[in-house]
Amino acid sequence: MVLARGAATRSRRRRGFTMIELMVVVVIVALLAAMAVPIYKKYVKSSRVSEATTRIGEILTASRSWAMDHQNAGGDPTWPSKGGGIVDLSASPNFTYAFTSGAGTNARTTTLRITATGKAKTPMSGVRVQVTVRNVSANASAPTITGL
Repeated sequence: MVLARGAATRSRRRRGFTMIELMVVVVIVALLAAMAVPIYKKYVKSSRVSEATTRIGEILTASRSWAMDHQNAGGDPTWPSKGGGIVDLSASPNFTYAFTSGAGTNARTTTLRITATGKAKTPMSGVRVQVTVRNVSANASAPTITGL
């Protein structure tokens, strides 16, 4: 009888997790991770889009300054062509920047469009941010963001 009580006491002390309990915990952790990873990726993309809008603002400011310093034969300011050496358009690891219209034309009457396109083989591939300015004196439009 002493042996029986000793065996019962030992089995009560050997409590632990069963295989099923461990599998349930692993499944719950996997589900939480499956939900968190896409949210994190979207957060990272959004922060990189803010990098693009900030850079476009810098390019626009430099373009306006350049336009006021460079005039055509009629004395009108002209938009820079392909960055015109005013800024380094290749400075970003995530985006390429380009002037898609207005280059070299009268800045008082021509629209300037600056586009940031996500580089291939990066998380920003397929994302495009675009800002349009009607003329050198006008405010820029809100950024148009596609591909998020």
